[in-house]
Amino acid sequence: MGKYNGYVGAPYNFAGLSKKVNRKNKIQPHNAVDDSLKSGRIRYEIEAITPIIISAGKPKDKKPEEFYRDCYGRPAIPGSTLRGLVRSNVQILSCSSLKDDIQNASLMYRNVASGREQKTYNRILGSNQARLSDGNGKTYPMSVLRNVKAGYIRREGGRFLIYPTAVDAIERQSGKMNYYVLSERRIMDNGFKGFEDLQGLELQNKYTPGGSFQEKTRRGKKHYIGEKNFNYRPYWRKVYYSLKGLHQVESVCLAKSMEDKQKAGMRKGCLLSSGFMSEKKAFYVIPEINENGEAIPIPQKDVDSYRRDYEGKKNQIEAIDKKFFLLPEEGQTKPVFYIQQGGKLYFGFTPRLRLFYDNDIHAGLPEEHKEAGVDYCQTLFGYTNEGGSYKSRLSFLDATPVRKLRKKEGQDKMILGGPKPTSYLDYLKAPDGKGGAVSYNDDFVLSGMKQYWLKEEVDKPVLGKNEKVATSIRPYEKGALFQGEIKFTNLTEEELGMVLWGLLLEENSQQNIGKGKPYGYGRIAVRLTGLEILDMEALYSTASLCLEPYRNRTDEKGKYISAAKKAMESFLGRNPLEEPGIQEFLMMKDIRKVPPKERARYMQLTEYQNRIREQIHLQTVKEVVEGKEITASKVQKL
Repeated sequence: MGKYNGYVGAPYNFAGLSKKVNRKNKIQPHNAVDDSLKSGRIRYEIEAITPIIISAGKPKDKKPEEFYRDCYGRPAIPGSTLRGLVRSNVQILSCSSLKDDIQNASLMYRNVASGREQKTYNRILGSNQARLSDGNGKTYPMSVLRNVKAGYIRREGGRFLIYPTAVDAIERQSGKMNYYVLSERRIMDNGFKGFEDLQGLELQNKYTPGGSFQEKTRRGKKHYIGEKNFNYRPYWRKVYYSLKGLHQVESVCLAKSMEDKQKAGMRKGCLLSSGFMSEKKAFYVIPEINENGEAIPIPQKDVDSYRRDYEGKKNQIEAIDKKFFLLPEEGQTKPVFYIQQGGKLYFGFTPRLRLFYDNDIHAGLPEEHKEAGVDYCQTLFGYTNEGGSYKSRLSFLDATPVRKLRKKEGQDKMILGGPKPTSYLDYLKAPDGKGGAVSYNDDFVLSGMKQYWLKEEVDKPVLGKNEKVATSIRPYEKGALFQGEIKFTNLTEEELGMVLWGLLLEENSQQNIGKGKPYGYGRIAVRLTGLEILDMEALYSTASLCLEPYRNRTDEKGKYISAAKKAMESFLGRNPLEEPGIQEFLMMKDIRKVPPKERARYMQLTEYQNRIREQIHLQTVKEVVEGKEITASKVQKL
């Protein structure tokens, strides 16, 4: 182990998962009349320690997002938001299962430079050097993706099919490759000779037309750096093309006058230019569709996984061109790249496409979390699944302002591209717990439940060149005060205590809520203002009319929380505060243990790239709090 001189960190971390799951064989009926069960209401107030916004949604007119308002037009924290906060807390504190709360999916990845998946990625694509014929008896070296084919994806009757092209493969040396690669640099250097129509697509060249490419040598290899065209958008166009030899496209014309081009002996196809990547200068010419060829159906689960992957990258994609990466609508056809290998089908809109990992997310859950059964959290908050349903015994009302709120002057801008499960150095751990880098192609366990660090104050987001995808908000100033209420029915003493514990946490705890948590917005303190329990004897007594059957039991808060902790101690066999996952969770909510912002910020691009190269896992909650040095190990490097 040696000290790592760079920064590795994030505004979030993970509370580890319990290996044991707190299952319940008995569920309390909603209509039972039992003196031992408690019904009533919990009253509490929320104070914003930093500016806060619970967004009402994204406005259509590009104005800043405003605070949510209830049906009376008052700013409010929705009951659903508060329910989600308390439920998430109770899930950790009660050691409940996460199977139904962590969405399962087959994730996708692309790795062209470094990282855990690099070797697997290159093997599946068949990436290597080949010597190709120039058609004149000579050969030249070229990087090829031997397993990648081009085709056309079409939606028919709700299904997605991939049709082959008129060219099955170019030649044996290039494997299954059936498309042609053009170099934008060479086209520009030759003054667009034979490619005059592309010169007219000024906004659809990756580099500024008429500009030059500077030659630089790095690590013994030549690199050609061009002037990026910031107006570029990925696209595809129907074209006619002619060949010189087997691989070299000699000319390309846009398909404006098909009859004339056909007479000239040119071939039909399409020209595709995908998303901009650093130093990428390639266009692709794909032969025309073979309508009579055997179409390949895409499994629905892979379609769903592609769409989820798209949603995860939506902010970045829409800043480029969302239509290019969308699957076609019914009856539409567009070019696509794909791989068929080992019984799997991979597809995308660039030759270096994103691949499905071998394992899905749920493969990393502890075994007990995968088993069927009703857990502690479900008995309180209800559930609906294949085994049945159960109504929640808790009802959360909107939290409304106690006093007039002050809106922050101006507007705040931030990038809200949150953490993604594909960040395996954050989300995954090696099963042996030794911290080695693992991906979804390996044996792994999930790092835990993601939580955002509390911040002393709001950080100023760094927008850089990404201002187009920034979100503008109008939060309320710190000091905003809201009051809320939870109604409960037929809870045992320990269940009531668990709800109170999930709402208030520990004495020095604060929480975060709403938008902008990575930057410190929405840090809140929650305080109990009332605990009222229904007096069943007074309510059903025939001796007198009872108009107020609730009894104030606020001073018994500690008794109920202690009952919950004692029940958890019986389940775990030790003090629940010593359970690693609960300990990490409460540590992240402790205002005495807020890490300095330089240890809990997003990484810059160069920092992230260095971290990927060194394969350094995110530090644990305890390591961040204690300020331990980040270490790198040769074992972790690829």
